[in-house]
Amino acid sequence: MRDFKATNTNNNHGVNFDSPHNDDNSVWISVKTFFSQETKVSDYLKKHGTHHFIPTVVRYSTDKDGKRLSERVPAIHNLLFVRLDQGISQVKNILDGCPYGIYVYRHPEQPQQWGLIPERDMRELRLICDADYSDVEISEPQFITSKESNIKVGRKVRVVRGALMGVTGKLIRKNKKYYLVRTFGDLGVMVKVSRWCCESVEE
Repeated sequence: MRDFKATNTNNNHGVNFDSPHNDDNSVWISVKTFFSQETKVSDYLKKHGTHHFIPTVVRYSTDKDGKRLSERVPAIHNLLFVRLDQGISQVKNILDGCPYGIYVYRHPEQPQQWGLIPERDMRELRLICDADYSDVEISEPQFITSKESNIKVGRKVRVVRGALMGVTGKLIRKNKKYYLVRTFGDLGVMVKVSRWCCESVEE
């Protein structure tokens, strides 16, 4: 892996990347894997104590006795998020040593630099699809590319009631239903919401 600098995609400055991060000063990167090996990369990162998570959703099935079963499965293959608690230099060394093919998503306007995602944004994504972070089960989240997410037209809102309270995004209407759309790194997420649970936010 080539030597890349890190740039915050939300233009936040003043973060010391080579010291431990916590709370709102933490930053994350999104990492692409290949051939659906996100769980193997996850096991590798666990061995090195690198904080990360794979977006997951609940999938239901029925066993031979008719009992309904549920399990958490990756929401989208070949994607995981890594927090830079250990400092960018150490995380880069760990990623360089990964025995599986990976790619760190870049800053959209500066492709020679990693794109960083603020902790506050990651909290919203983890609320939607991280079982280790929240026991809230979101109904039918849809996952799209960041390009698809960014071209959707809608007004910026904040959810003020319900399981997603505090989450911000674009409110769009599709097939007579309302969805909150957010972009996290290279991942776009659409979640069904009630428009009465949302308030407008100034751009």
